[in-house]
Amino acid sequence: MKYIRNYFHIREISKLTRIEWLLYCCLFTVALLLRIYDLDARAMHHDESLHAYYSWELYQGSGLTHNPMLHGPLQMQLTSLIFFLFGDTDVTARILYVAAGTILVILPIFFRDLLGKHGAIMVSILLSISPSMVYFSRFARNDILMAVFTFGMVITMWKYLVSGNKKNLYLMSALLALSFSTKENAYLLVGTLGLYLTLSSIHESWPRKNYRDQFPNLSYPRLVFGYALMTFKTLRNSVYTHPHSRAFTVLIVLISLTLPQWSAFTGIFQETILLRWSNIILVSGEGASNIGMPTHGGKLLAFLVVFSLIVGSMYIGYKWHWKTWWKCAVIFYLIWLSAYTTFFTNIFNGVQSGIWQSLGYWIVQQGEARGGQPTHYYLTLIPIYEYLPAIFSVLASLYFLKHRTKFNLFLIYWTVITLFLYTIASEKMPWLLVNISLPLIVLSGKFLGDLFSKSSFKSKPNLNQCMIYFVPTISLIIAFSVTKYSSNLHPIPRVFAATIMLSLFLAGFVLVVRFIQRYETHILVKYLYAGFATILLLLTIRTTIYTNFVNSDIPIEMLVYTQTSPDLLQINNKIKTLYVKPATDNEPLIIIDQTNGFTWPWSWYLRNYTNVKYPKLQSESYEPHEQASIVVVHSSNHLAADKALSKNYKKVGKIPHRWWFPEHTYRDLNAINLVTKLTDTKHWNIFLEYWLFRKGVGKSIGSEDAYIYTSNTFPNIDFVGDSYRE
Repeated sequence: MKYIRNYFHIREISKLTRIEWLLYCCLFTVALLLRIYDLDARAMHHDESLHAYYSWELYQGSGLTHNPMLHGPLQMQLTSLIFFLFGDTDVTARILYVAAGTILVILPIFFRDLLGKHGAIMVSILLSISPSMVYFSRFARNDILMAVFTFGMVITMWKYLVSGNKKNLYLMSALLALSFSTKENAYLLVGTLGLYLTLSSIHESWPRKNYRDQFPNLSYPRLVFGYALMTFKTLRNSVYTHPHSRAFTVLIVLISLTLPQWSAFTGIFQETILLRWSNIILVSGEGASNIGMPTHGGKLLAFLVVFSLIVGSMYIGYKWHWKTWWKCAVIFYLIWLSAYTTFFTNIFNGVQSGIWQSLGYWIVQQGEARGGQPTHYYLTLIPIYEYLPAIFSVLASLYFLKHRTKFNLFLIYWTVITLFLYTIASEKMPWLLVNISLPLIVLSGKFLGDLFSKSSFKSKPNLNQCMIYFVPTISLIIAFSVTKYSSNLHPIPRVFAATIMLSLFLAGFVLVVRFIQRYETHILVKYLYAGFATILLLLTIRTTIYTNFVNSDIPIEMLVYTQTSPDLLQINNKIKTLYVKPATDNEPLIIIDQTNGFTWPWSWYLRNYTNVKYPKLQSESYEPHEQASIVVVHSSNHLAADKALSKNYKKVGKIPHRWWFPEHTYRDLNAINLVTKLTDTKHWNIFLEYWLFRKGVGKSIGSEDAYIYTSNTFPNIDFVGDSYRE
């Protein structure tokens, strides 16, 4: 029992005080309620229905073959287990992600020694109420799973760097395998941590000399060359140093275990002068039957690459510390193989798709730039949803750059490099905000914890402290009021008001930073921060509630992106009410036009009905069929359907099948019109109206529509979709 407690860091829990126990229990309860309440109220998103349906097929005994379009197979396997235990419903299809999001909230307990007692609590608070974390904990996508594994890897990495306990390497190996079995941004995670560990290893081995002082007359090009040479020698010395530094040890584990997973990365060279002449295809492009896989002569080259990297990884492990490495490798590959082969039921195809196609497919997709979002996409999302950790992360960076420790600098590095990588990646999606928000929350939570741990709020606040506490709230109210009033004035007063407020904000920020740097331990500074954090916390809670319980499937939220409309859920609920137990004799015929992917989410919703047809209808003609209970037709085909179905069916009307946020509202943003918007309170008011009340975008919601036809005996359905466009 003692061994298990030490192995899983349960001793960290034993250090908690009674107040901490109470706080974490409350946070756990709040997090769980926010994530599980009314979980089936939102219509199943297209991606959710795919994940749920293939999980259901596995649960039904049809097996599971890894498809890189759906990312790693782990989420489907775990969801199928949940279906086996609790049945298949919309709630159970999402319960895995609820559990992951709730677990994420309590992980800071195991990081308490580095975050600090107060810092760990602050991180847990921010994780529990984060709009994006809550939303994607209620969403059947694997991003929240990746957040858990990412945070777990960061924790175990630092546990090893501090203690040197090899058990942390074994835990990291397991988390690494789970990450690669979940989603391909595991490659970005390995790159992020690997770069940090490389820099840390170089720093630890770097000779403590100032070469600039030693060679004052050395030209800058020669100095740069000299430093580059020193860096190479330092890194080489790190390799041959025994025992290795802890940072270099973790780096070896990361590189050696994941080296074969990078095999498909060689596909980026197939269009270069190195391979173009040979016509070798290492990653097949769009239109191929097996996107991301090698073909013809490329198969042999791919095999040689994979084999070489496997041998190379084993050689690295052997030269490093074989007794430790083989244990890490067994843990990693046992989990990885179990996931990609669906517990060894699909060994050959599972291994080749996992080790090559999982990366190869997404190399191809980077060229497609799915979503086509602008570079500033996340810089638009963050101020709308994660403004609290974003603002305090900026302040934290300034504070921690002055109070430098390895851990504080790592948090800054992790935050900056993560935002940078996801910004330059060609595919930008709202669910990827989870990966950006996590380091923002940890950095800002650590900062707030450090700040409040150094002061006492036990004594009764005096008048000055109360005034300072309410300064941020009063300032925001004044700014909102001036913006609202001046937005209706002529352009010149609007520009004047905006310029004055911008100047005041900038001056206030500079003064606050200077004041904090000089009087950082002053109690008034703590009250100023506490007041600012309180108002932002309340606004964040409001944002979380509106995003997750009011507008959860309405694309007036940028976070919603492209979403199945609630009208489909209305139809599905009506079908389930009318036909509770479908039988082969009297089961209704349901026709779903599969044009442009309309099969989803119906395949999930109607999975238990056997008399469902998915024809691909035409706009010119409509093929007759037997009398159906309900017919769903893509809007491009409705004219032909009108003629064919007018006699025997009721035309219920047009509904949005899937709809999306009006992207023109932010796509055209650039440096020039940003300055224009910042210097006019009319644009300030437009942003505030959206930020606070989500006004101004409803009429511009885009959609792909369907026409609904029902039998004359089918009850009427009250559709609500178009009401949100008013």
